[in-house]
Amino acid sequence: MYFDKFKEVTGGGNFGDDINPALMGKFIRRSILTSEDVALFGVGTILNDKNILGSRHYPRKVVFTSGVGYGPLDSTFDDSWDIACVRGPRSAKKLGLGADRAIADGAILLSQMYEKPSDINKRPLFIPHVNSHLSTGSVLAAIADKLNMDYISPGAEASEFISKVARAPFVVTEAMHGAILADTMRVPWIPVGLHEHFDFKWRDWMESVGLDKGNVFQLSPKCWDPKLRSEGASPIRSIYRKGKEHFLLRAIRNLVRDESPLLSATGVLEEKKAALLKVAEHINDNYG
Repeated sequence: MYFDKFKEVTGGGNFGDDINPALMGKFIRRSILTSEDVALFGVGTILNDKNILGSRHYPRKVVFTSGVGYGPLDSTFDDSWDIACVRGPRSAKKLGLGADRAIADGAILLSQMYEKPSDINKRPLFIPHVNSHLSTGSVLAAIADKLNMDYISPGAEASEFISKVARAPFVVTEAMHGAILADTMRVPWIPVGLHEHFDFKWRDWMESVGLDKGNVFQLSPKCWDPKLRSEGASPIRSIYRKGKEHFLLRAIRNLVRDESPLLSATGVLEEKKAALLKVAEHINDNYG
């Protein structure tokens, strides 16, 4: 189980959700993924009352690296649930689980599937949240280009997204799975918030890989693509919009200049990947 309705709503994809079939297909047996008796909760912020209620008809429910959020969580878990592991310590605490269940987001296993390229691009990469791309994409892409940065949306095709991130010297990302992919491919990253930021899930992930003291930098001012807003052709409105874009560009430029990108310790990341593979083995042995 993962959030697969984004494309139905917007017409586009979202890497953090869409990677689930390939990722789970690599590490979880097909008999589990196609089972009518087992609901596998995979990568994503999907542990909430709505999704839990929606899975109640399955005899068995198994959680593999999911996170808590995007809705209330007042449900109780009976013996039909196997919460094998969750995304991080904050999700574990919400669920009343021990620290041993707080491993990491399953997307760190992408580096087990894709090799780090030997050729690295010269330009850093800017990744918006997918909703920021939908509302502000042309503005953000233009700003990135002026700052000599490449730009890619999480809605891009998965292989292109992985390739762009893996080849970047560093990334500035509002999309959390842009950061997770960068981290596991050993690409330094700077986390930012503009239109979309859910602090709980970012802290959950960052604390899981020992980055407790890392900051997510809030960018301002907020801007929108002119074609999506009914602002008319007023010269004053145009000047106001251009001024906001200028200040946002300056904020990103200063951030890149002044802040050091993050990267989890290699030993910590490898330990987390080994732990996830062990949990995947447990799931395959017990439900395959």
